[in-house]
Amino acid sequence: MRSDRELKLWVGWLHLVEGATQDSIAQRLGMTRAKVNRYVAACREEGLIRVSIDTELRFCFEAEAALMARYGLSAAYIVPTPAEGEAVASVVGAAAGAFVSAQLQPGQTLALGWGRTLDASVRGLEPRGPAGNVIVGLMGGLSRAGSINPYDIAARFARKLNAACYYLIAPIVAESVQAAGSFRSMQMVREVLARAAAAEHALVGAGDLREASIDLAAGVLEQRDQKRLERAGVVGNVFGIYLSADGQVVDDEVNTRRVQLDPAAIRRIPNRMVAAGGPEKGAILRAALLSGLCTSLITDLETARQLLD
Repeated sequence: MRSDRELKLWVGWLHLVEGATQDSIAQRLGMTRAKVNRYVAACREEGLIRVSIDTELRFCFEAEAALMARYGLSAAYIVPTPAEGEAVASVVGAAAGAFVSAQLQPGQTLALGWGRTLDASVRGLEPRGPAGNVIVGLMGGLSRAGSINPYDIAARFARKLNAACYYLIAPIVAESVQAAGSFRSMQMVREVLARAAAAEHALVGAGDLREASIDLAAGVLEQRDQKRLERAGVVGNVFGIYLSADGQVVDDEVNTRRVQLDPAAIRRIPNRMVAAGGPEKGAILRAALLSGLCTSLITDLETARQLLD
């Protein structure tokens, strides 16, 4: 979660360096215009923002603007890359939670994926009182409990945000295309998918095809699936959809065996947030950006630079 000082610097950078209006900053960062005005005044009085500013945060801000311009994003939230590579999911996850807290307005619905980054995102959420929010699972669940189970992540989001919660009671990937169709035809599954399709926001991670990937570790994919997908040019999945390096949906049975929304329905969700970081995520994040499935990106600075190369 960004500190008050970091938010102040971000507001000052956008207004005093990039020339953004205070109204547009308030809308972009999910804060009141009065607060933006106070931050701008503080930056001027304290001399916090100068054209010659040389901090890691400055490079984060520049990367955010560059990513938005190159890929047509609505928003980008970049955080400094931690020194320890294994901490990237935790740092990016916390940033994703803070970003969601700023974006999710009273009465709105958040459709939710799963994974290590989303598991870490719960700690970045700003607790709130009852505000009529709804959390709905975008994907099915695993047969065993654990903090990275989609059901557990959704439940923890709901508790932190004081929101209602709906689960997609089905496996993430069915045993066959026919079985997936049977699950999708069930009334309780149709109702949850309809809620997900009507959500204002969606937050997911990005899965790669390494041996250590969450899909393989959790048994969602088998090694024969992994090898077949790699031969087909797949670089990973986002929103549970397996993509080639150029952002195309790959014609593979795994995509049709998943019990979830189809790509067209996902693209109709207005704010589609993807949170992931680390060098191993570069290829799938680039594919997600090219696919049009992602409108808001949360990642770390080194990954952002990789996406801008």
